[in-house]
Amino acid sequence: MKMKLLSLEKSLLVIDVLSKHPRGLSLSQLTALLGFPAGTIHHILATFCSYGYIDQDPETKKYYLGFKFLTISSGILMGFDVRSKAYNHLRELHQKWNETVNLWIYRDGKVTILDKISKVGGLSLDTYIGFSTDPHAAAAGKVLLSELGEKNVQLIYKDRPLKLHGKNTITRLAHLMDELDNVKKQGYAIDNEEHYVGVRCVAAPIRFRGKIIAAVSLTGSIFSMTMELINEQLIELVKDTAERISSEIS
Repeated sequence: MKMKLLSLEKSLLVIDVLSKHPRGLSLSQLTALLGFPAGTIHHILATFCSYGYIDQDPETKKYYLGFKFLTISSGILMGFDVRSKAYNHLRELHQKWNETVNLWIYRDGKVTILDKISKVGGLSLDTYIGFSTDPHAAAAGKVLLSELGEKNVQLIYKDRPLKLHGKNTITRLAHLMDELDNVKKQGYAIDNEEHYVGVRCVAAPIRFRGKIIAAVSLTGSIFSMTMELINEQLIELVKDTAERISSEIS
C-alpha cells in the first residue's frame, strides 16, 4: 500500500510540474526537476499519455498536459456556482452601459453562454443562455484560449478548420496564436466583426485562484460601440467587471 501511495504522489508531482510549464518539458528536464529515476518518470508519462492526460510533441519530444484536463476543468466549472456570484456584477455593467452582457465558459472545444442580459431596444442577436460557438471567432473565446498554450489550442483545432463567421474572422492558426499572445499580454480581447458583421465585442477574463475559468463580454453594434469608445471607456469597464467577479469568487 505504501509503494502504491508513493507512486501516486510521484504521478501527481509530474502533473503539477507540467502544469507550470505549458510549453512542455523533456524527460531529462522532468528528471532534473523532480529527482526521480528516468525510468519511473517515463512509466508515469506513458500511462498518462495512453489515457489522454499528457501528450508528447513528436518533434521536440517534450511532454505537456493533454486535452483531457480541459474536459475535466469544464466539469469542475459547471459545478462551481460562478453564475450566481457574477450576476450582480453583470447587471451593474448592463446598467452602466446598455449593451448585451454575457458570461462565457469553455466547454468541449466551444465557448458557451452561461448567463446573458440583453440590450434594451436596438441590436438583437440570435444568442441565448446555452448558445455555443467557435472560440477563435469570439472575444470571450479568445480570452478563454489565451492561457491554454499553443499545443492545447492546436489540439482543439486538430480536426477542424478555423471557420469563417464574420468578415474579419481569424482563419489561420498562426494568426490566432499571435492574437492570443496579445490577448494574454493586454488582459482583454476585442471581436471587431469577427463573429457577426456589424457587431463588436469586448471581453475580459474571470479568474479563480489565478486561473481563467470564465469570461465576461459586452456586445453591441459597430455604431454604438465605436473603436474610439471601446479604447477610451469600454475596455476598462469590462476589465473592472471581470476583476470584481474574480475577487468575489476567490
